[in-house]
Amino acid sequence: MTWISTMLRDLRDWCARRPLSLPEGGRHLTHSSDVRMLIWAMTGIEVVTAVVVDAVIPPAFRPLHIFWEVILLVLCLGFCAMTARAPHVIEGEVLRLRTGPFRELVVPLPAVKSLRIAHGRYPGRGLRRVSGAGDGDGDGESDVVAYSVSSATSVVLELTGPLPVPPRRGGSVHARRVHFAVDDPGGAVRMIRRAADGAE
Repeated sequence: MTWISTMLRDLRDWCARRPLSLPEGGRHLTHSSDVRMLIWAMTGIEVVTAVVVDAVIPPAFRPLHIFWEVILLVLCLGFCAMTARAPHVIEGEVLRLRTGPFRELVVPLPAVKSLRIAHGRYPGRGLRRVSGAGDGDGDGESDVVAYSVSSATSVVLELTGPLPVPPRRGGSVHARRVHFAVDDPGGAVRMIRRAADGAE
């Protein structure tokens, strides 16, 4: 599967501390550090628990238990690697919002109307509709989407016009507002604003 090969590649590069590969002149915005910290804590607890469990289960089951724990460890660390090595990227006249294991959302910088820091929580992960928000497009569907690894978002991006986006579930949405997450909301807003002003 593609995501498995991507995860293993990112995990290898992450462990080797290889620099991120960015397009010439591209700038990146990190995200999801809070999620990675939580995963690290859960992984530490799992390792301690695994040692205790391994000491009490019958010897015949220990190889299976070790195999399961190795798979779990690779998945947890791989998730951290995928999110760390897929930052949002400002490239030319586009803003690429990325989350690692989920699809990419490309926003044209000339279409950026405004940005502001706004912390919120929207159930789900990846690219999704935000129910009960926005102005609507006349057919009862929301024109607001959220894009993040967890439910938390920290920046709101307003667009000059509707942008067709494909959420993880359901048909296409013509988004006018995008909520997304970054580690440094203030720095991200300033950087995107400068890039949008230069793209006009």
